[in-house]
Amino acid sequence: MRNLSRRLLLILTLLLPAMALVSSASLAETKVEATIFSFDGKDFVRTQTTLSAEGQSATGTKLDHDSSAYKALVEKRSYTGPATILGGDYQANYAPLTGDDGKVTGALFVGVPK
Repeated sequence: MRNLSRRLLLILTLLLPAMALVSSASLAETKVEATIFSFDGKDFVRTQTTLSAEGQSATGTKLDHDSSAYKALVEKRSYTGPATILGGDYQANYAPLTGDDGKVTGALFVGVPK
């Protein structure tokens, strides 16, 4: 239950800055993307996502090791800033998910297309 509460808090923490990027007048016109990643000690893999490329779901694709987000997440830090995902440019927010042992187990992403 404690982990669920933490994850919900993280999700809300991620969503609020992303929503602030979009004015209320244009909210209906702007799509906010979201992803849940699992982490196997090497790769962050999209297990659930709203992202798609060429009409195909991006589920199963990996976060680029060279990205600023990857570098922050493996150090248990959040990342907020620009990101290129599957060829699209986003204003992005990433947050690490950790287990009770303190190890990174996954990450959350929300982003607004630029």
